[in-house]
Amino acid sequence: MSLLSRLLNPTPDDASMSPSDFVAQRDADAPVIDVRTPQEYASGHIAGATNVDVMSGDFPDRIAAMDLPESGPIYLYCRSGNRSGQAAKILRQMGHGGAVNVGGFDALAKAGAETA
Repeated sequence: MSLLSRLLNPTPDDASMSPSDFVAQRDADAPVIDVRTPQEYASGHIAGATNVDVMSGDFPDRIAAMDLPESGPIYLYCRSGNRSGQAAKILRQMGHGGAVNVGGFDALAKAGAETA
């Protein structure tokens, strides 16, 4: 399924995109959020990603302070795709309908995403 199809017809509980689709179809202007711990982020992350740990108690407050778009993609990833799926659901509940889980860091790097 293409990014446009996903954005026009999101699945409320599972808005996701494969790592290869992310690399091929990524909107370069859209935010990318790494929802892993700061230690995981420091060991390697997607270039340009912002780190906001989904397991921290202030996750919703930190997301609200980022002034993210209500529509359009917001890409989220973690180690395996589990935490980023949880984060995408939280963001959609906060009104960010374009929140998309793009999976795990290693899979994204293997698919060709630029890392830092």
